[in-house]
Amino acid sequence: MSTMNAEETKRWKAKNLRYKKPMVKELNLDTIREKLFDIQGECEEVRWYTDSEDGEDSLLNALDGNEDEVYEFKVAFAYLCEECEAMQVDLNEEWIPECFDLLFVVAGAGDQFGGLLGYDSYEGDCFGINCMDAWAEDEAKKKLKQLTKDELIAAIRQSFKVYQSYIGLSVRYDSLKAAIDILRDKNTGILQVVKEIERLYEATSSEQGIYAEYSKAWKEFDQYTESLPPEAWVS
Repeated sequence: MSTMNAEETKRWKAKNLRYKKPMVKELNLDTIREKLFDIQGECEEVRWYTDSEDGEDSLLNALDGNEDEVYEFKVAFAYLCEECEAMQVDLNEEWIPECFDLLFVVAGAGDQFGGLLGYDSYEGDCFGINCMDAWAEDEAKKKLKQLTKDELIAAIRQSFKVYQSYIGLSVRYDSLKAAIDILRDKNTGILQVVKEIERLYEATSSEQGIYAEYSKAWKEFDQYTESLPPEAWVS
């Protein structure tokens, strides 16, 4: 076995000490800030899309011409965008416990939020530490025990407020995004149906004579239109 040089030794030691600074992979302050930024960007994109002439027409068509529902969608995304921005400001200006990340490690949140990460001082980044979960939790508990009861209660209260606000925004975004994606798909599907009907109809128009209805073009047209659900014609 070859002897490690100084740099390799530092790297090896740092790797084995990652559990000393654990955090839940998808529920830590850095990730929350990133997700809020991403949600805000997505909301801005939806607002831009629905404010454009094509986007508004597309959404209006998907909602069967209901202008009130179109307006509600726009307002919902606008509010969500503003609230994400407000929370980002709060995270920078309000008191956030230094032990925020540790609290969720101890709470076992890694089981629901993608496992645990540990900070590597040599690499200057975080990496998965699945094989060290127990060590990471013990280390987090050890650090939390250094707080007084009052400090711990205050930290838990504030951390829960952050968690509650973040999860609330995430759930609202997921619901709105899923809804508008469905509407976009629905509208795209309708346009595809219309184009296909037009294509088939043009093909049938070229058929003339008493036997035209028995032609391949007419058979394809009949087969396609008969297979469409009733709502396709209503749309």
